[in-house]
Amino acid sequence: MGPTQEPIDPVRYISNRSSGRMGAALAREGLKRGHEITIISGPVNIPLPEGARIHRVTTSGQMIKTTLSELEKGYDVMISAAAISDYSVDYKEKKIDSGRELSLKLKPQVKLTKHAKELYPKTLVVAFKAETNAKGDELVKKARKKIHDEGVDLVVANDVSGRVFGSGENEVYIVNGGVLHVPRASKALVSEKIWDAVESKIQILLLR
Repeated sequence: MGPTQEPIDPVRYISNRSSGRMGAALAREGLKRGHEITIISGPVNIPLPEGARIHRVTTSGQMIKTTLSELEKGYDVMISAAAISDYSVDYKEKKIDSGRELSLKLKPQVKLTKHAKELYPKTLVVAFKAETNAKGDELVKKARKKIHDEGVDLVVANDVSGRVFGSGENEVYIVNGGVLHVPRASKALVSEKIWDAVESKIQILLLR
């Protein structure tokens, strides 16, 4: 949950605006339902729910490594609500001088949800898909593409153009075989709907 920070030099980094509030709400709801919860959190400034095992990380590399290491223990569900950087950057050991033009070479990062599903196919993997200026049909289309491309079990898609990051509210489309639109509501309520979908998916898989 939360953002990652990709260091450029000892004082600068690339990051994003994720607050971790959606991930924290999901963890609280999971605990409320009696599930054992492990949180792998990037740098956030919010309280994390008591009762969960917590790992704190900074970079996308640390987030990916820690998550895959945890999955080796045999988790039933992985909900990837973190805003993991899509790119890493070559780190400079010494602070880069200011006052001149600077170009950075960004390298594509591994897609955690895809990699996790490939390594642990029995784990139900829930991915998030954040877009900007995208309407419902477009969000659903991109969510279905993510399911196809990555092999994940369920995608939660949302438009982050408005007041989503740092807000206590969210509007999402939960996509697997069907589509559930959750209109703008508290992240606590949205997390309930996501867990409902996860538990329904688990029941379907158990009946196979």
